[in-house]
Amino acid sequence: MTTFRVRTLQQLAAGPSPGRMLAALPEGCQPVLLDSSDGRGWCLLAWGPDQQLGGVLQPRTDAGAASSRGALGGPDPGRLLERACAGERWLRDDPEPPLAGGWLGYLGFECGHAWEPFPWSPPAPHGLPDFHLGRYRQAVAWAPDGGLRLLWAEPEGGGAAAERRRLEADFQRLLAAPDEPAAGPALPDLPRPLEDGAAFRRGVRQLRGWIGGGELYQANLSHRLEGPAPADPRRLYRVLRRAQPTSMSAYWEDAEGRALLSWSPERFLRVRGDQLESRPIKGTAPRVADPEEDRRAAAALDASVKERAELTMIVDMARNDLGRLAEPGSVRVLSAGEIEPLPTVHHRVATVRAAWRPERGVAALLAATFPPASVTGAPKVRALQAIAELEREGRGPYCGSFLAWEPGEPRGDLSVLIRSAVVADGCLSARVGAGIVWDSDPQREWEETLWKARYLRAACAPAAGRPA
Repeated sequence: MTTFRVRTLQQLAAGPSPGRMLAALPEGCQPVLLDSSDGRGWCLLAWGPDQQLGGVLQPRTDAGAASSRGALGGPDPGRLLERACAGERWLRDDPEPPLAGGWLGYLGFECGHAWEPFPWSPPAPHGLPDFHLGRYRQAVAWAPDGGLRLLWAEPEGGGAAAERRRLEADFQRLLAAPDEPAAGPALPDLPRPLEDGAAFRRGVRQLRGWIGGGELYQANLSHRLEGPAPADPRRLYRVLRRAQPTSMSAYWEDAEGRALLSWSPERFLRVRGDQLESRPIKGTAPRVADPEEDRRAAAALDASVKERAELTMIVDMARNDLGRLAEPGSVRVLSAGEIEPLPTVHHRVATVRAAWRPERGVAALLAATFPPASVTGAPKVRALQAIAELEREGRGPYCGSFLAWEPGEPRGDLSVLIRSAVVADGCLSARVGAGIVWDSDPQREWEETLWKARYLRAACAPAAGRPA
């Protein structure tokens, strides 16, 4: 058993913002930023992982793995993470930061093949692995008041004095690095849909036919947008963290400079010891400039029978998923839906909580809940089949989850990877989607997906030269 003692090496009342410190990190250091860019929660910037897990799932061929709905796949990312954590114990000197490092990275949507049978699609075009996680023992944490702390998971037993001195020196260089925002837009052009909407509208009509036939109640349907890559994905992230502040934003970069950027407002799972929380989103209305009209738009969203029904079905799915491993009688719906405004859209958000036995492990938690209910549908497996048939390509990280897992108590935070983009091979790729139910209008659902991409507009404006 390896014990890591998480120590606060330095603490400052103020310092560079998370975006500025991200920009100051050297290339190739594989930074990860978990970012409450709306200022309501903590932020964590980590770099230099000392262990990594990653891979691409393949269909299993062992007996019993296949069904008429599709073959299960492997490797199982949850089991790999659980094995990596099995010999570790993380202890805190300071319990205040919600996370202090640990295993950080993403699980793409296709990781669902490890736990649910649905058809396999051609891979997403950007070439990222289906999952990538690294163990990060050094990080900077920001409190909501702007104070920051240098954190280090030190192995018990000594012998790490040189590593500690190096980290403290690196931190001083980061604090002193000048902020040099480039002039002009952070993104040369907006990504464009790869279709004119006709295929998406046909997909909506097909889903309505399946719903009318009793095969499912709801499914999330998405499509891809593409455009030229930004010159600097870190700068793009910084610009949009100012323009699109959310509670579950994240940035990930690999050693080759490929990047995953997310401005997600949605929490998939929060884990604190034996307590679980999920905050699914369903229901969207565009923001408008006039305050009175904007209030009316939010009120109409809240009153919509269709939008309320969408979220109710997803809340029921989240209750079911958590109930697969929760302690009997512990699943509670704290809120069936409340309006939350973002800079470009209003959303309806619910809150579901449950208690579980942490000794069951992260593999069982993911097997019970992944992919997230809000971006699949109800019932989940039939919705996954419908998504694969209609979209005809893998989603990649989109609608998967950005994951932070700290062994020990345990502590975990998982977002739903919506409002996300991948920068790789000279291209920016993004997906947008909508929840489809019986009374969905094909044209309106298409327009809703385009509303959801509006957050990228700020990166094309001249003011994008002033990142956060």
